[in-house]
Amino acid sequence: MHEHVKTKLRGPGPACEDLMNPKSIVMLLFAAQLCLIPVTASAFDTEKADTAPVGAALGIQGWFSSASAKWQISFPYKTNFANPGIPANTTGTVESQLDFESYDSPVFIVTGGARLTPRISFDVMLGTGSIAGGRGRDTDRFIPNGGTAFVFSESRNDVSGDVKLWSVNIYYNNGRFADTRRDAWGLLVGFLHYEDNLVMKNGVQTVSELFDSSTTTASKVPIGPLRGLNSTYGFTWDALKAGITRQALLTKQLWYEGVLSVYPYVMYRGEGFWNLRAGTDPTDFRRTPPSFIHQSTAGYGYEAALGLAYDISDNFELSAGYRYLHLYSTGGTDTTFFADGSSAVSNLDWVTVTRQGAYAGALYKF
Repeated sequence: MHEHVKTKLRGPGPACEDLMNPKSIVMLLFAAQLCLIPVTASAFDTEKADTAPVGAALGIQGWFSSASAKWQISFPYKTNFANPGIPANTTGTVESQLDFESYDSPVFIVTGGARLTPRISFDVMLGTGSIAGGRGRDTDRFIPNGGTAFVFSESRNDVSGDVKLWSVNIYYNNGRFADTRRDAWGLLVGFLHYEDNLVMKNGVQTVSELFDSSTTTASKVPIGPLRGLNSTYGFTWDALKAGITRQALLTKQLWYEGVLSVYPYVMYRGEGFWNLRAGTDPTDFRRTPPSFIHQSTAGYGYEAALGLAYDISDNFELSAGYRYLHLYSTGGTDTTFFADGSSAVSNLDWVTVTRQGAYAGALYKF
């Protein structure tokens, strides 16, 4: 990164959130079928509430998912020198966008839950998994006011790491903890904690142009391998959720279940350490992590799941289906820490993560 631009632009991703991608549309329409099933008078009929003692269940599940995450930061900038197609003293915005693309990360999940009253139940979920096979892309660009973006740096890298998540949910009218299956609509409220810890290696510089340089002979990052790249970026989401559930019998033992949830309040935090940018020059990042911190409390999310379950016996159940999770935040801050002890604050324009995939599991009730 050029010394004139003290806050490094950090990575590619779309300039705005891609909410209308085909997979999102398919999953939302898939889950919306829940709302098309007629609600009978007995859907929330408390007269049919179970009166037996509290039931409980323990289960395991594999979520064979992949994920994509991306973010963008920006800050206003005025050029000091002429650049190709950009005169000196041009005002605009420097943007850095990072895109972590389709990293595979099957998640192993343990669940446990119990019925507290005939209609009220809860469950707790804990999941963990390894991340492999991802690709990252880091793009820096200058956008003159009213002009066309000038990309002056882009690199790609491999992505690995791990994923962790846990949640607590409280249900009303969830038939899973009932003594007998029934067609039922239900409600839920809960809390989700989600985190990805990513490692970037095997980098390659694909675009390297001089930007705002006093001379055309200034040094720049050479095209080719970024030797020694071992950077990290870890992020967490904490979110409140509310939703509806639907369960319906197809046969005496086979039934389907669906969940559609929204996350009206999310908190995001990300921390990155760019090892190739750490040094002793005042424009370098400090040598100790983190190089920068991202924070935001404005955003939302949604989650949809639809699957089948089969009762092997009164106490044992198998299930399989598909789950889609999307979280988005905007209007945050990016705080970067430099080698001379100073720091700079810029805009975290937006950040998003999507995780989706098939799941299969087993549940034991007692």
